[in-house]
Amino acid sequence: MLKIRDFARLAEVSMTTLRYYDEIGLLKPIHVDPETGYRFYTMDQLPHLHRILAFKELGLGLTQIVEILDEGISPEALQGMLRLRQAQLQQHIQVEQEQLVRIEARLRSLEQGSCLPIYEVVLKEAKPITGVSLHLTTTDLAYQAHWIGTINAMLKRYEIKPIDHLLVLHAGSEDECTPGSVEIVVPVDWRDTNTLITRSEGRLTRCELPAFPRMASTLHHGHPALVLSAYQTLGTWMENNAYSIVGPRRKIRLRREDNLDDALTEIQFPVEKVA
Repeated sequence: MLKIRDFARLAEVSMTTLRYYDEIGLLKPIHVDPETGYRFYTMDQLPHLHRILAFKELGLGLTQIVEILDEGISPEALQGMLRLRQAQLQQHIQVEQEQLVRIEARLRSLEQGSCLPIYEVVLKEAKPITGVSLHLTTTDLAYQAHWIGTINAMLKRYEIKPIDHLLVLHAGSEDECTPGSVEIVVPVDWRDTNTLITRSEGRLTRCELPAFPRMASTLHHGHPALVLSAYQTLGTWMENNAYSIVGPRRKIRLRREDNLDDALTEIQFPVEKVA
C-alpha cells in the first residue's frame, strides 16, 4: 500500500485533491488507519484516478464524474453530457472570438489616431414589452413629438404610470430622413391597456414586443434631431463585427425635458451574426 503522500506524488495530484475525492465518494482510499486516520492507496487505483482526471479535462463536473463512474450511466447519457459540454465550449469560443474582433477593430481605430469614440456600442438582451402603440406613416420628428405629447397628457389625465421608457420603432430605412413608418410604443401594465385604447377611440392599439437576444445599443446625448451620427456608428459597428440588422430599430427616450440639447436617447438595432 502507498501512503497518501506517495500516491499523490505518483499520480501528480495534491493530497488535498485526494482528500476531497474521498469526502465526496469519488475515490476512496483502500484503507484508513483507525488510530491515525492516515489514508492508504494501491497502485491498482491509479487507472481509476486517471479516468477521473481524463473526464475533468473534458470539463465535466465532479458530480457528473461520480454519476458516470459509480452509478454506471448508459453510453447514451454520457454522450448527452459530452454534447452539452461541446455546445458550452463552442459558445464560449464564439464569445471569445467576437471579443477578439472588437479588440482588433478598436486597435485599428487607435492606430489611425482616433481617441475614445463619442459613441460606444454594446450588445444587450431586450426583454419583452407589453403596452399600447400608435402607428404613424411619417418619420417627421415634429409630428412624432406632437403625438408623444398627446399620449403623455392622456397618461397623466388617467393617472397611468408607464412601466418603462417610451420608445419609437422605425421600420425599413436606417436613417431619419427617408420616408417610412414609425410606431410609438408606451409600455404599460396590461390592465391599463383597455383604458388607453378606449379613451383614444381606438387610435391606440394593444402592443406586445417579444424578447430579443441581441440588441446592438448606443447612447446619444444631445438634441434628438442630431441622432444620425449614432445610427452611422451602429452601422459601422455591424460591418466591422459581421452583424446584420434583423428587425425594426428602436429609439428609446431615456431623458427628454424642455432642454432638448440635454436629451438622452438609446438607439437599438436587433442584430444577428452573419454566417
